[in-house]
Amino acid sequence: MGFGHLKHLSGQAMNKELGYWLMTRVNADTGELMAGDGREFTLSSEQVQCVLGIPKGERPVPLQMDDTNKVEIDKICRWFSKVEYGKASISIVDAKEYVLGEEVDSEKYRVAFLVVLLGMFLCPTTNFSSLDSELTPALCAAEEASQYDWCSFVLDFLLRRARAFSHSFDNDGYAIGCGGYTYFLAIFYLDRLRRPPVRWGEHPRVKVFDKDLLKNVAEADRRNSGDFGKTK
Repeated sequence: MGFGHLKHLSGQAMNKELGYWLMTRVNADTGELMAGDGREFTLSSEQVQCVLGIPKGERPVPLQMDDTNKVEIDKICRWFSKVEYGKASISIVDAKEYVLGEEVDSEKYRVAFLVVLLGMFLCPTTNFSSLDSELTPALCAAEEASQYDWCSFVLDFLLRRARAFSHSFDNDGYAIGCGGYTYFLAIFYLDRLRRPPVRWGEHPRVKVFDKDLLKNVAEADRRNSGDFGKTK
């Protein structure tokens, strides 16, 4: 389906403190990330591909339900929909069970895999049991996933979450969770710090930043206050 490079994330855990700090540094309006020394880097779909190696096809990922995909969406909802708090949603838990099960229906498996991939990795929210409703139309791209531009899709979702995060942070002084793929932000940021380059030129960068490297570089960037941004 085009997501094979994400296997390098197996066994990894995101530094939640780093992810939270990075979200406070994202300007969702300009699409820029500000480093600890004030330098700004532009986030782009090309950078998402460089870091994660996910497909950047020519076809935009579906965002709306219309006459062309309504039948497909209804079928997907019958497969994995559940009712929670009086509202129907796509169950990430049920999709995960199907992916780990023994059934081999190719079409259903691809959809289930995409539910898990979007809901737990590429477009997560603070709810890991149900898929964000705005992501449901994207599941129609499962059969020909490699032909779609998932890089732009993931970045757009991240910036929308960053905007909501910023709104909560500005109003309340904190935000409960953040959503969006902060793992991408972490590698994008840590890879640009002034330090000896690691396997520079090898892509995608997710192949390079294993668990130990990610942890060590993040800790080296931690200030005495516990915040990050120590390294220029």
